[in-house]
Amino acid sequence: MTEREFTPAHRAAEPDNRRVLISGAGIAGTVAAYLLARAGLRVTVVERAPAVRAGGNAVDLRGAAVNVMTAMDVLDPIRARQTGNGAMHRIDRDGNTIAMLPADAMAGDIELPRGDLNAILLAATGTGVDYLFGDSITALDDTPDAVDVTFDSGAHRTFDLVIGADGLHSRTRALAFGPESAYVHHLGCYQAHFTIPNTLGLTHTGLLMNLPGRTFGCYTIHENREVVLGWFFRSAALTYDRHDTAAQQLLVADAFADVDWRIPELLDAMRDSEDFYFDPISQVVMPEIRGGRVALVGDAAFAPSLISGVGATLAIVGAAALADEIISAPADIESALTRYQKRVAEMATLGRELAVRSKDWFIFPKDATAHRITQSAEDRVHALREEVVAAANQACPHL
Repeated sequence: MTEREFTPAHRAAEPDNRRVLISGAGIAGTVAAYLLARAGLRVTVVERAPAVRAGGNAVDLRGAAVNVMTAMDVLDPIRARQTGNGAMHRIDRDGNTIAMLPADAMAGDIELPRGDLNAILLAATGTGVDYLFGDSITALDDTPDAVDVTFDSGAHRTFDLVIGADGLHSRTRALAFGPESAYVHHLGCYQAHFTIPNTLGLTHTGLLMNLPGRTFGCYTIHENREVVLGWFFRSAALTYDRHDTAAQQLLVADAFADVDWRIPELLDAMRDSEDFYFDPISQVVMPEIRGGRVALVGDAAFAPSLISGVGATLAIVGAAALADEIISAPADIESALTRYQKRVAEMATLGRELAVRSKDWFIFPKDATAHRITQSAEDRVHALREEVVAAANQACPHL
């Protein structure tokens, strides 16, 4: 990857030595870190995990998100890691194809594994960003002049601005704005993902099985060497230990216990997977995503949920918009954060609406009696997705 000069939409007239702490080294956090560091700000990223997480489901990049990747000079490595998948097979519970879904129904302009995108973005930040892995924020004292931060490690540091990019279960959000229960809204569904070798013999394609109250899906990655398996089921809120993987896997296995075809074989593979992930399908709804010298971005601020298909795009565009406003107002952080909030409001609202409208299309209600998706329902989802992308394009700076 070649190094080149990066020019944001606005560059401070004077040298900008503001200290910025970003919590979370995911998609939104690394994009914001890159843009702010290249504008001369002193950026630190703290990440609770010991390293960037590998694996994970594929993410879609649409519209302006691709432009940001171009400006960051990472489009070539991203294209090299894209899934390259075409149409998907919608199958019945016996594995028979009953319909074909065009590629753009499930993927964006570019689709690649989340872990691959994270690794590329992390590499792009180079030596201009100070990363603190294996640590996290434990306390914030937001004053008019700075934010005093205490870390789990016991360290204390002071920053001019703190950005929470630490995902759906954001600790930064809890510390600065209040408990997760006030902002994270369960959509009545759960998801699980993991990667296995391609024992299904698929080539640049995927499968989607919709059953009453449940959906199984899979698709190929890494030049068809592996497949990502996705399991989705409707349920009221469940009580379980987020750190007990075996208990979570049992919930998935129970949800699909009566399905034959190759489902039992694939559930057996779940127990040996190295990247198993399980979580409620939820959205984040907040009246304010900034306060004082603290701002949220990405899923921490406006997660639309996985079933929207636009989460990564909104995270990238949101990070670019936030960085643009911070860079353009070196003397007035609070005004910059207020403008950022207004700038991303429409795309965030539409993204959440898209997920709600997509839910019945993707995960059938439990009383559904037939594998039937109306064309009008598909058309409504597609039209709203285009509105989300248009709003994201409008929010994104010209890089």
